[in-house]
Amino acid sequence: MPQPGLNARIHRGSREIGGSCVELAADGERLVLDLGLPLEAEADDVAPPQIDGLTAAGPPPLALILSHGHPDHYGLASQADPSVPVFIGEAAHRILREAAFFTPGEYSLDPRGFLRDGEAIQLGPFAVTPFLVDHSAYDAYALLVEANGRRLFYSGDFRTHGRKHRAMDRLIANPPREVDALLLEGTHVRAAGDADQRGLTEAQLENELVALAKATRGMLLLAYSPQNVDRLVTAYRTAVRSGRALVIDLYAAGIAEATGRDTIPRAGWDGVRVFVPQAQRINVKRSGAFARTEAVKSDRIYPEQLADAAGKIVMTFRASMGPDLERADCLSGAHAVWSMWPGYLENDTGQRLSTWLAEQEIPLTLLHASGHATVEDLQRLAGALAAKAVIPIHTAAPERFAELFENVTPHGDGEWWPV
Repeated sequence: MPQPGLNARIHRGSREIGGSCVELAADGERLVLDLGLPLEAEADDVAPPQIDGLTAAGPPPLALILSHGHPDHYGLASQADPSVPVFIGEAAHRILREAAFFTPGEYSLDPRGFLRDGEAIQLGPFAVTPFLVDHSAYDAYALLVEANGRRLFYSGDFRTHGRKHRAMDRLIANPPREVDALLLEGTHVRAAGDADQRGLTEAQLENELVALAKATRGMLLLAYSPQNVDRLVTAYRTAVRSGRALVIDLYAAGIAEATGRDTIPRAGWDGVRVFVPQAQRINVKRSGAFARTEAVKSDRIYPEQLADAAGKIVMTFRASMGPDLERADCLSGAHAVWSMWPGYLENDTGQRLSTWLAEQEIPLTLLHASGHATVEDLQRLAGALAAKAVIPIHTAAPERFAELFENVTPHGDGEWWPV
């Protein structure tokens, strides 16, 4: 049971990547950080952790705070009691609300307030200060929680090799002091002998894509999630540097607008065109959302225009668009790039895509920059914070932490512990 002071327990994540959920308690009040969906699970198929007043009977916690907009951190929030206040980044909220029009699943959250870099939120005995981090989800935060003179820092998910690496440079150069517990994500902490999964930085990825675009005779088909806004910027910069136009779909166009930043490539920019595949046209028609297509009317590129322009296009691409491109007869000389986690290629959609590409005789190259920190960068953050205790989370190999970090104190799922 919780003791006086500040107490914590991990509901999910102490021995798995994804499904993150942490509960904090102080002075008889509680706070929940993230309510994530386990990887490779569907929200309807998995029960959320049983948390009094949030997903089970009992007095409600003061708030549910969502660190960022990836399903393994917010994906079970729709099963939470809607009376519990929710906090999330404002741009992250807009992106998830926009994505709900195009993607399966439910996003119906009505946040009570928004996370902003460096702006503390007082919730009963808890002071929560968000820190903007570099991650493949836009508007992602680490969280410092203070109560009764104790300080817990929750890293959320982060990296230092993306387009917002300066946010991490600032945090590491000027971290919170006197941190009692660091809940540190360890996605890239792996089994012995395979700890540091070093890969491309976003800048290196861009260079690789530019070289490939210049060597490709036809379309460069770039498969990535438009919610990875860094990758959308990379796609645009690749197109510009290789003398091509970036063709995005209605989904990517909507996400770009939802960021609220006029520095993000979008419809209306020189060198950006919008292709609306059949599935999206049907969705617009069924829902009566004609304002979406009207907004990009002057920037559209139509199927009959694709063949002539193919050698001058970098196209935002997904498996469902294959039939559209086949009918447009624009795939001669094309090259496809998978720019997401390689594990997604193993699911049904990924397998169908691989089969379709093989049938079209389109080569597939894997070029991806991970959304998660290397072990070296995890060590940089842990060293800067110098917490009295480092607690593994969001990792499949918590046993490796003691070899890589100082002051490691593992805690299992469901175990209350004093901060």
